[in-house]
Amino acid sequence: MKIRSRQAAVRSLVWTLILATTALFAAPPSGWASLAPADLQPAASVPGATRADDMKTVSKALESKALRGRLASMGLDEKEIDSRLKNLSDQEVHQLATKLEAVRPGGLIEAVLVIVVLVLLILYLVKRV
Repeated sequence: MKIRSRQAAVRSLVWTLILATTALFAAPPSGWASLAPADLQPAASVPGATRADDMKTVSKALESKALRGRLASMGLDEKEIDSRLKNLSDQEVHQLATKLEAVRPGGLIEAVLVIVVLVLLILYLVKRV
């Protein structure tokens, strides 16, 4: 009798975790909107922002094979990409670098890892009973 009550408790815990996890990740993330400034801040007024630093950020992003492949599918080869980057003003390079830093490739990796860990934990608990 004691074993059955323990099994029932574990099953109840497992189903509670499954439902809670499903409810947590099923809801869309909330967001807030705000007004954007009408004028862009020049790159020179941002502390520590130089064209060289911004070009390093852009170059690092362009090292990605996926991004290079996407640009190639749009008809841009490496020489054309480099020539277009050289023609950008300091402000445009800074804006591009800022946008690249804001975009995190694989941004949902933390959520996927949490789900995998929870599934493994649940499987471990079920096998243990």
